[in-house]
Amino acid sequence: MDKSERKGPIFCDLDGKWKEEIERRLKTGENPISLLALGKVKYKLLNYLNKRSDIKIIRVETRYMKKNEKGLGLKVIVGIRNKNETLS
Repeated sequence: MDKSERKGPIFCDLDGKWKEEIERRLKTGENPISLLALGKVKYKLLNYLNKRSDIKIIRVETRYMKKNEKGLGLKVIVGIRNKNETLS
């Protein structure tokens, strides 16, 4: 199984390739999608999801990493918003 066929969580990093992976999984209809982020990428991820009206945030979890230098970790589970759902 190559990297493009993986169905596990998406690890978000500074290069932004995770955005392409989210798009690919949304087009294939995968639901839900788990996203993991550390450091400054947490804010980029939340900002990106906030701007997207077609993606709904199902759950957000934070956790301090075992190694203190990694700081706070973020896990976001998202899905595709149905057309009849309202933004709240």
